[in-house]
Amino acid sequence: MDIVDLPQPFGFYRVITGGDELHFGYWTVPEDKLTLPQAQEALTALIFSRLPPAPARILDVGCGLGATAQLLHEKGYEVVAIAPDANLIAYAKKYHQGPEYIACGFLELSQALVQENSFDLLLFQESLQYFPDLHSVFIRAKQLLKAQGKLLICDEVSYHPRTREYSAVHLAADIEAIFAQMGFFVRHHQRLGEAVTLTCDWVARGFAENRDYFLSLFGEAIAPEIDRFYHGWLMQGQWYRQHLFGYELWELEPSPYTIRGYISGDEYAILDGFHQAFGVNRSTQHWQWKFLRNPFGGPFIASVWQHTQLVCHYTAYPVPVWLNGRSTLTFQVGDTFTLAAWRGIGRGHSSLLARAVRFFHRQFCENRLPFFYGFNTGTVQKFGQKFLDYQSATEIYDWFLSESIFKKLQKTPRWKNWSKGYTVACVNRVDDWADKILKQSRHHYPVFIERNQVYLKWRYEQHPDFSYRFFVVHRWRKPVGWWITRVEGETLILIDALFSQFDAFALRAGLIAALKFYQQCGQKITQVHGWFSLTPETWTNLLRDIGFEPQRQWQQLDLCLTLFNANQADQQALLKQFYFTAGDSDLF
Repeated sequence: MDIVDLPQPFGFYRVITGGDELHFGYWTVPEDKLTLPQAQEALTALIFSRLPPAPARILDVGCGLGATAQLLHEKGYEVVAIAPDANLIAYAKKYHQGPEYIACGFLELSQALVQENSFDLLLFQESLQYFPDLHSVFIRAKQLLKAQGKLLICDEVSYHPRTREYSAVHLAADIEAIFAQMGFFVRHHQRLGEAVTLTCDWVARGFAENRDYFLSLFGEAIAPEIDRFYHGWLMQGQWYRQHLFGYELWELEPSPYTIRGYISGDEYAILDGFHQAFGVNRSTQHWQWKFLRNPFGGPFIASVWQHTQLVCHYTAYPVPVWLNGRSTLTFQVGDTFTLAAWRGIGRGHSSLLARAVRFFHRQFCENRLPFFYGFNTGTVQKFGQKFLDYQSATEIYDWFLSESIFKKLQKTPRWKNWSKGYTVACVNRVDDWADKILKQSRHHYPVFIERNQVYLKWRYEQHPDFSYRFFVVHRWRKPVGWWITRVEGETLILIDALFSQFDAFALRAGLIAALKFYQQCGQKITQVHGWFSLTPETWTNLLRDIGFEPQRQWQQLDLCLTLFNANQADQQALLKQFYFTAGDSDLF
């Protein structure tokens, strides 16, 4: 058995690397002056650091030329190494003696792979990409592993569907979704893309420098293959640098809990779980409005199951956002719970909630959204910051208008507003005024949920539980802003507001109209308040001019963000300039 007998591209790679370790290299920092073989040793060391103690029984899936299998054997492990090509196995047996080598595929019923629960660890080192059907892989893995066994995957991944036209490498989101559905959870995970990228340069250069030698060794007919691999590695390097490709290491363990997205009918288990967790009866109509009839998409759900029992639930709904001069989408997180009997399963990153959040991030957020947000109490914040990638952006303040001031506003004669050109229409339906005001308002707010006509109609007009009133302020017959209100008991809640003119008279005109409206309806009002952000400063100054005073929200809520594909300018804007109101939560 010689190099010329190896199937391609193994023969090529054997020449380029000068050894039988044919996997990627690992440069801890790009400036490292490691050669490719030295960097390959570094990656092997990283992988070996995740192994159980010897003499564990290991199955090396897709063992290549056998170098890794021999190293494992020399460290005292009981190693079974498989590859589907008989020539690879013959080479491994000749040059890397010690392990048990078998020429078979992982999904084949080979005699060595018949006995279930027989391995302490399954190692997939750059071999997962050769299995089109990942469901079958993880089903088979669970059969072969012992109860406390581990599955170690170290492989290239894709972050964009368009790479699938040219490469068999799986989407990272697909890998995570399928192993979660098959009952594996992540004990350890590392993203190594930047640290392995130089491999592409080394291998592409190796094809260019060894072209003539390859032709002399393998024959002239091999020329198209040389060119194909050379250009493929150049493209691969570009993908890594464009973050379309990456390289990840997973250490997985079997679990009795499975995680998946929404399936029609899940809402009944979700609503039952919500009632058990919070003692609140959410209606089917509410759930369908929020998640099924959301005009911006969904449902986006990660649910954890033990057989047919829903035990944990994490979800968010999409809303439009204006972020530094562009329209995009974000998620508002809500309705999250773990049932009490299952809250002690796992700790930190291995808790059921953290597993659900991980699934949600990888399926619905990474490489899709710049960020998502939610409003959290201190206890949730601490857990979220430590294990769920939350960060607190700002504290929440409730702005109160004293009774003496709103009584005075209530008595303001209408002619005072008319004299300045202000009129107010009280409506309960959203019309084109919403888009007109939004278009004129954007320059005031670097970051805010886009309150367009579609959003306002869904969020307020179609809400199944509450009735809202819209007070649309016009100046000289042109819409310049609005307030959205509802009443609880004797409290007037200012749910939302947006103004294109930062003018105290405009804000005051809308408030006066709202107070007079409820007075004429016979509604007693003893308190007026609403959440408003502390930015933009011009807005908060107007609130103070009217007489509002901010108080820390009684639950000590903060606006919390999780950042995904936000650039530095976006991050600064999100943390410092996010305009929000009570209506941007699902509590009102």
